[in-house]
Amino acid sequence: MILRHLVKNKNKRKRFAHIGAGIVILIHSYERYESGLDSYILFGIAGLIFLTIAFLHPIIEKKVPWLDGLFFIIEGVLSIIVAIDFFHDGKKALPITFLFVAAFQFYMALKKSKKGIELHKLHH
Repeated sequence: MILRHLVKNKNKRKRFAHIGAGIVILIHSYERYESGLDSYILFGIAGLIFLTIAFLHPIIEKKVPWLDGLFFIIEGVLSIIVAIDFFHDGKKALPITFLFVAAFQFYMALKKSKKGIELHKLHH
């Protein structure tokens, strides 16, 4: 909410949010490394991909209209990885919650991708 008042341009706001999410993913990667979990590599790769796409978003979006959906796909995959780690730790309910979150993220990826493609067709 604060970001909406500080940055009026919607595209810049989205870009800042994606960059912030990429940084959080990299922090989670480091936390997983410190905890001895092998999934830190996947989080690190995802964080770098997230940041790269976020920084190049205006350029890539012109060629790839479903780009916003890709962010949700990456988040969904990471939610599944977290669920698997929790299953390995013997947790029962918490991993199922992360699987539901992943399903919602994949749904949002589909929705955002469709919207991006429709807007792209409308303007080209």
